[in-house]
Amino acid sequence: MNKKEHLQAQSKTRAFLIRAEIALKDNRIEDALMMLNEIKLDEMSMLSLEELHALGNLINYIKILAEEKKSELVAQLKAIQASREYL
Repeated sequence: MNKKEHLQAQSKTRAFLIRAEIALKDNRIEDALMMLNEIKLDEMSMLSLEELHALGNLINYIKILAEEKKSELVAQLKAIQASREYL
């Protein structure tokens, strides 16, 4: 891969990361995941350490959000089950 292709791949990956971050700020987790899914493994191999770190932070943040959402859903389910038992 020549230098121009290498820079284009980095630019494309950066664009996906930026759009994923914006989606997360708008609370669109599914959109952020779809954008991260667009990043190919061969493109990741060309990223700088800083970009890989940013990607890792973004994935970790999505994981935390998913765990929080899961906890909220479990709490809601428990409340529904408790109210059904009460009735």
